[in-house]
Amino acid sequence: MIRHFSQDINLNPDGWQGEDWQGLGYDIISFFPEFDPADCSSCGQGYGNFEVDYQDTSVDFWGIIDEINPSTIITFSKGFIDLSWELEYNFYNRTNWYADYATPFFPTPNPPDSDEPINFLRNSTLPMQGIVDEINASDLGLNSYIDINGDPGHFVSEFMGYHGVWYRDLYQFDNQNPCYLAGHVHVGGLIDWDTAKQAAEITIAKVIEALDEYTYVPGDVNDDENIDVLDIVVVISHILGQLTLDGGSFYAADMNSDGVINIQDIILIINLIL
Repeated sequence: MIRHFSQDINLNPDGWQGEDWQGLGYDIISFFPEFDPADCSSCGQGYGNFEVDYQDTSVDFWGIIDEINPSTIITFSKGFIDLSWELEYNFYNRTNWYADYATPFFPTPNPPDSDEPINFLRNSTLPMQGIVDEINASDLGLNSYIDINGDPGHFVSEFMGYHGVWYRDLYQFDNQNPCYLAGHVHVGGLIDWDTAKQAAEITIAKVIEALDEYTYVPGDVNDDENIDVLDIVVVISHILGQLTLDGGSFYAADMNSDGVINIQDIILIINLIL
């Protein structure tokens, strides 16, 4: 379903279709494992860009990330044997994983994120409700929903999903290559290739809509194309808890990109004004 976004000529002989996708200003690049046969039920480890293997997934993930510096990460995996398009919300830095197909059967290190405690929770930042509404309003016949209280299943799917939201959390305030959104979709096992491709493209389009909200000019907190005292008033209101900035407004106010809006940011905005 995402093969047309691969830049690997061996995986995608028809050529990469992700450059400035649909003229929306974003390149879409996909990476995935191969299986033989492709339409499998018990697919095993697979081969290719990724494998259904903890160590291989982690090594390949960080290598790909270093190469492309994504602004968004959407991970996909096979879900229930039905027509569901399930958006996962919770990802845990767990130790109680199910074994994969080759030794060592569990992540190393375990938990994978050694900087956080066991079962540390990270959440999807994809525009999940917008994706659900768009999928369910289409004529694809899918059942899309958000798994708000569950988890992605203790297997390589969740491991992969955790990596995506982990990277986003680490680099959301990066000055050079920020990552704004990340999350995981479980794709029902009864969905045919063409339908899944259309659903994936709907998902990506909704994500791009959300990404556009993160376009901002540092200091222009109220997005009126001027940097002035009105922006300072908005920042002060946020600091005092009178309103909550998010999206592009938050990043525009966070002048020093430390993830906290405070007096230091106000000083930097004043310096811009002066």
